[in-house]
Amino acid sequence: MQLRKSALTIGTIAFLAFSASGAFAAGKPAKKEKAPELPPAKVEDIHVGGLWARAARKGEKTHIFLTIENKGDVPAVLRGGAADVATFSQLVKFSMLGAYLRTEMVGPVPVEPKEKYTFEPGVVGIELRDLKEDIKRGDVLPVTLEFTGDVLIDVEVEVDSRTAVRYPPPGELPPAKEKAH
Repeated sequence: MQLRKSALTIGTIAFLAFSASGAFAAGKPAKKEKAPELPPAKVEDIHVGGLWARAARKGEKTHIFLTIENKGDVPAVLRGGAADVATFSQLVKFSMLGAYLRTEMVGPVPVEPKEKYTFEPGVVGIELRDLKEDIKRGDVLPVTLEFTGDVLIDVEVEVDSRTAVRYPPPGELPPAKEKAH
């Protein structure tokens, strides 16, 4: 009986100590502290270039490709884009499913301070769905890019052919790897 009372007393003390620590207060789990939120990037620190899209017919979809350079000190986070020519737009990444290239929606895309991020065919882009009209080579589409912090940037996207593939200009190419002989 004495052993049972000692075990009960030790258990009670342990429970009280645990609950007093706040880890078990009122049956709720302990609160995790949030990391401090960074201020949004400034519009003057975000530089957008190399914008283009492939031609497409009414009712189809196309993708916008571009390069974003963040010259600021905090991440610039692209949340999406909008164009009057499309019913819907979303950020997408490309992946292979067997012999087919498919797209799937992705969340916001961060561009780290002092870095560049290139949206390119086969990797990531802004998908414009259910086009309201044909877009053809030579057209220019007004598009609004939306970044966190309600930062909106209006850009013009050049439309290229349906089969166009562009690569970054020579000054923006990654350094060439040495070939093994």
